[in-house]
Amino acid sequence: MIRLGVIAALLAMAAGLALAGCHASAPGGERELVIGTEGLYPPWNFTRADGQLAGYEPDYLRVLCARVHRRCRMVAMDWDGMVGALQTGKIDLIADAVQVTAERANVLWFTRPYAVTTGVIATLRDGPMATMADTGALMDFDRKGPALDAAIGRLRGGLAGKVIGVQMAGTFDNFLNQSIGSGAKTGVTLRYYRTMGERDLDLLNGRIDATLEDESYLRPLTQTRDGAALVLTGPRMIGGSMGRGEALAFRPGDKALHDAFDGAIASTLADGTARRLGLKWFRMDATPK
Repeated sequence: MIRLGVIAALLAMAAGLALAGCHASAPGGERELVIGTEGLYPPWNFTRADGQLAGYEPDYLRVLCARVHRRCRMVAMDWDGMVGALQTGKIDLIADAVQVTAERANVLWFTRPYAVTTGVIATLRDGPMATMADTGALMDFDRKGPALDAAIGRLRGGLAGKVIGVQMAGTFDNFLNQSIGSGAKTGVTLRYYRTMGERDLDLLNGRIDATLEDESYLRPLTQTRDGAALVLTGPRMIGGSMGRGEALAFRPGDKALHDAFDGAIASTLADGTARRLGLKWFRMDATPK
C-alpha cells in the first residue's frame, strides 16, 4: 500500500469509476450522481494500477446507489478542493472517510455515520516511541475531566521532541494543533504531506518519528510486507476535533438526496452489509455501536 499511494497520486486526477452495481432505472429519468473521493486513502478508497477506484467506499457506494435507485459515478480529486466542488455543484456528495465534526457540520450536511474508527499513532517497531504510555487504551476527548487531562499530559510527554507526519488540512492535523499543540511550547514538530504514500515512505525511512492516522488505515498497513516494520502505539483516540464517525457529506439543504442515502445507510447497518464490508477491507467491524 505504501507504493500504491505514490502510483495513485499520478493517476488520481484522471481516474473515474462508474459504479457498476448502480444500473437501476431512476424515477423520472434522474441524472447521474457524481461522488467525490480522493482515491488515495486505502483501504477506504484507492486507485488501482489500471486507473480504477477500489476499496471500502467504492464497494459501499455501489450498494447505497442501488438502494436509492440512482446511477452514480465516483471521481477522484484532491481533498482540499472537494468541499468547494460540492458547494459549486461539480459533485453531488462526498464519500472519503469524512469524519463528522462540529466545525465541518457548519458547511456540510452529514448522514448518520456508517463507520466509527479511532485515531492511533504508528512508529517504527524498533524505535523509541514503540512503547508509549496508554497503548491500546481508549481516550475519548468528549469525556472531559481529570482523567482525560492526565492522559493528554502523558500523550504530550510521549510526543515531545518528536516529528509527527500528518496529512495537510486533515482531521489529525487539526486535532494535534488544537488538543496537543505544536512548536516550542510542546516540543512537537508537525510535518505536512499532500498524500499518505509520501508520508508513509518518510516514516519507514526514519525521516519522521511517527504519524497519527485512522486505525482503519494503519492496521491493514502494518500487515503488509513493508508496513510490518511499523507498530501501533499510544492510546486509541476519538471525539473532540477528531469527530465520532465517518459519514457521507451533502450540500446543506439537499434534503431529498440526503434523506435517501441516510435511509440506505440505516438499512446496511441493520442487515449486516456495512459490517461485512468492514471485515473485508478494515479487517475489523467498524460499524457504529
